[in-house]
Amino acid sequence: MSNNKIVFLEFNGIPGSGKTTLSNSVIENQSGMDFAVESYQQVIEKPTRKNLKQLVKYLIHVKLSSFRMGCLGMMYLLTNRKFNRKNWLRIVAIIILYDFYQKKSIEQSEEVILVDQGIVQQIVSISYETELLSDWFVRKMITRIKKKELNLYIVNVDLDVTESFDRLNRRVGNISRIQKMNREQGIETLKTQQNNFNIIRKIITKTGIASIDINTHERIEENVRLLKDFIMKIKSS
Repeated sequence: MSNNKIVFLEFNGIPGSGKTTLSNSVIENQSGMDFAVESYQQVIEKPTRKNLKQLVKYLIHVKLSSFRMGCLGMMYLLTNRKFNRKNWLRIVAIIILYDFYQKKSIEQSEEVILVDQGIVQQIVSISYETELLSDWFVRKMITRIKKKELNLYIVNVDLDVTESFDRLNRRVGNISRIQKMNREQGIETLKTQQNNFNIIRKIITKTGIASIDINTHERIEENVRLLKDFIMKIKSS
């Protein structure tokens, strides 16, 4: 890969596994890197009248291929019978992310963009507490990403579900739905999400998209080093 290309790294993992902490730590420690490392967290939540207008304006200029990705996402939503406002917004997020990847990838830049709430994360969030009913549409979406050659790489963030649940319950501010569950229900929900991630990770491996596995039970300094080495390897290939 030419090292003047933008690189995208999607961080995927269950809630509380440490995705944001890890990505923020990489951004804070950029020593030895000759290129910008930035974060992209365009998550659509609780839309107001103002940002809905901005969203509509943005969607007017979206590439047709991005809407095709959205159609696959909608079929995935229909297959899993998950009809609610948040999930429709997640489909919009998939469209926006895919469009962002396409438009950014043609820039001649050495930028590395870390994405906490990427396409795979949106896909898993749709199913939430239930097992994937069908992975056919997921396969189609991942294959489409691979064919576009968007320089997308995957960071699989792992942590034991019990430890993830405990971390969530120590979190202040950004309260998740799982924090409102009792311990047994919350841990079972995290196990279901982890299983869904495992299914999608196998699909990603089969498509040939490169990935790295990081367990956040390890020291944050060691994980930052592993991720920086992964980025440097990508940029030098």
